[in-house]
Amino acid sequence: MALKFIPKLSAPSLFFVMVVLAMTTFPAIRATHESKETHLSFYAHDFLSGPNITDVAFAGIPGKIWNYDQFATVYAEDAPLTEGIDLKSASVGRIQGMFMVTSLDGRNSYDMLSIMFTNKEYNGSTLQIQGIDKQFEQHRELSVVSGTGKFRFARGYIMCNTVFVDLPNAYFVTQCNVTVKHY
Repeated sequence: MALKFIPKLSAPSLFFVMVVLAMTTFPAIRATHESKETHLSFYAHDFLSGPNITDVAFAGIPGKIWNYDQFATVYAEDAPLTEGIDLKSASVGRIQGMFMVTSLDGRNSYDMLSIMFTNKEYNGSTLQIQGIDKQFEQHRELSVVSGTGKFRFARGYIMCNTVFVDLPNAYFVTQCNVTVKHY
């Protein structure tokens, strides 16, 4: 005689059991891995015009000039990252994504960016940057919200400091100091 020991659960009860199992299993998985803290420093090179342009406005308010201080202007970015302040120093990777001027006075942008590493140590890994960028202040801080490769489960912050401005050539260099915890 076979025993029928499998209880019939309603959908809400089954969902509750699955949530409890997930909550008790996930911390056990994370506990087996030591978290690491990594500090990185590199330089982003932004060209706003010319043959090497890295930041391009692609949407904005019709009839308005699309620029960095115009509310609702949206930019795509694909800029090189280097180890040193000189553009010819060793490549670290690229910063790619988009940002939009989100404050009516044009002072802040909302950034959604990926740092894509191509250097030997972190090749193929990424960090995801997101948050409000007080774009006209020399020192700015944004969140690192995720990562891939060597930066899985990354959380942290990036400090951005404008270190060089060449207005006639529309060229800017920003030092980026990143602190992330990851597994």
